[in-house]
Amino acid sequence: MFIVLEGIDGCGKSTQSKLLSKWLKEHGKDVVLTAEPTKNEIGKFIREVLAGNHEVDAKTLALLFTADRYEHLKTLVEPALKEGKIVVSERYYYSTIAYQEAQGVERRWLIEMNKFARKPDITIVLDVDPKLGAGRTTTQEIFEKEEFLTKVRDNYMKFDEDLFKIDGEQSKEDVFSDITEIVLKRLKL
Repeated sequence: MFIVLEGIDGCGKSTQSKLLSKWLKEHGKDVVLTAEPTKNEIGKFIREVLAGNHEVDAKTLALLFTADRYEHLKTLVEPALKEGKIVVSERYYYSTIAYQEAQGVERRWLIEMNKFARKPDITIVLDVDPKLGAGRTTTQEIFEKEEFLTKVRDNYMKFDEDLFKIDGEQSKEDVFSDITEIVLKRLKL
């Protein structure tokens, strides 16, 4: 099973991904916790761009994220799934579409470019007010500004796929309870 947690910066994805992975392991599941951008060379360069150390245009950044995703799927996600493991990923192609569209890249082009990527079994979007998300961030990355995150949030809300949207402004425990309720419906524990 492939589970993805999505949302704007500061929505609680990292916290909830770790909690979910731990919970699944406690229920006897073999779990791989991962994130995009990855820790491979492409992902490291993306993190440098996000930190403001390098400048690339929005389409180039979208292509970098997509190349990183291809490698991520090929080297980690697909092999783990073939071994029967559960993969929990913090971010996936929805992020590329939401963020780079907010930078002005055409949504159709972004969707088309990511057609190779397998559809997750469960995708959960943690929805928070962009002001709250921006206030929670600590890394000072280039996208962590309220005005930009407002565009990103709007782009997440445009997805008409089978996404589960959770109120990320609830307590950490209530958000986790909502996540586990969704996962339990799809997974036999």
